[in-house]
Amino acid sequence: MNENKTEYEVINLGFEYPGMTGGVKWAVVTDLDQATLMEKYGKELSKYAPFVLMTMEQGEAFHEYDRNEKKHDMRSIRHHDLFGYEEGLTEYFHSVFSNDEPEDAVIARAEREKMREGLDKLPPVQRRRCILYFYHGLDEKEIAKAEGVTQQMVSKSLDQAMKNLKEILRL
Repeated sequence: MNENKTEYEVINLGFEYPGMTGGVKWAVVTDLDQATLMEKYGKELSKYAPFVLMTMEQGEAFHEYDRNEKKHDMRSIRHHDLFGYEEGLTEYFHSVFSNDEPEDAVIARAEREKMREGLDKLPPVQRRRCILYFYHGLDEKEIAKAEGVTQQMVSKSLDQAMKNLKEILRL
C-alpha cells in the first residue's frame, strides 16, 4: 500500500457517500501533480482507478467536515430526549456546555433516565398508557375513549404497570 503516507492519501468515496452512483469510487489527496504522482505511485494507485485527484487543502476540508459530522452525531446521541422538545426545559436540562448544573437538575435527570429504562421494559400497551397518563396528563377516561376500551381496562392496565415498574425499578 502507501509506504510514504505524507505524499498521498486514498479516500473511499463509496464508504463516505453511501448510495452514490457513478464510476469514480476513490479520491487521492496529494500536493503532487498527476504526472509526478503516477510516475512515483502509479503501480500502487492503479487498483484505485479511476479516481479523483484532490489537493491537501481539499482533503483537509473533507476531513474537517467528517470530524464535525461525527461530533454532531455523538452530541445528538448523548443529549437525545425520549419525550421530545419542550421550550425552556429542554435547553436547561440538556445544556451541552454547562459543567455546573444544579444538584436537583442532575438528580431529576437521573430519575427520568431510570424511569425511561423502566418504561422500556413494560409491555407496549402498559408503556403507552403510562406515557399518556403520567407525561401527557390524560386521565383514565380520556385514554379509554382514545383507545376505544373501557375505563376499567385502562385502570387495571395502569395498576399492573405500576406493579411492574416497582418490580423493575425495585422501589
